[in-house]
Amino acid sequence: MFTPPAVGMPLFFLATPFFRPLLFASPAFRTTTTALYRSLRSFASTIRMVSHLDNVDIDPKGTFKYILIKVTDNDTKDSKFIVRGYKRCGYHADILDEVMRTEQKPGLDLEFDCVGGGRIRHEPEKQELFVYGYSQGYGQADHQRSVDIIKTKYPGYNVTFSNEGY
Repeated sequence: MFTPPAVGMPLFFLATPFFRPLLFASPAFRTTTTALYRSLRSFASTIRMVSHLDNVDIDPKGTFKYILIKVTDNDTKDSKFIVRGYKRCGYHADILDEVMRTEQKPGLDLEFDCVGGGRIRHEPEKQELFVYGYSQGYGQADHQRSVDIIKTKYPGYNVTFSNEGY
């Protein structure tokens, strides 16, 4: 005979192979459980979508353009800021295009809003990152915010910025 789980036991146990035959024995219980399971799975995948994005993805060395992007999940309204910068992109808009192409997944409603740009000088041998300048198309990013985000990936680096220069 089936004994109900203890109060407070997490619901993920319902999805284990052991419990599936017990749960799906009754059509009414099966419908409810299946709906609950799908809802939880959908909710979990939605939560992962914005949070799964790396805070920083920049080239390992050199001087290159970068952008600060606000990513919003239009279904949940969750959002976060991310920094992206690549030598291979000649324009700030090229970086945004690449991020949208690689990070947008089918079935998701993510919005990518470039809030500004600039340049990054990355010198790994000195463990230094310098953020400066602006984007002619998107304007100047909030370099302080960009530096704070970059420091999460490069905690041992000297990360500085200037609002001067191009």
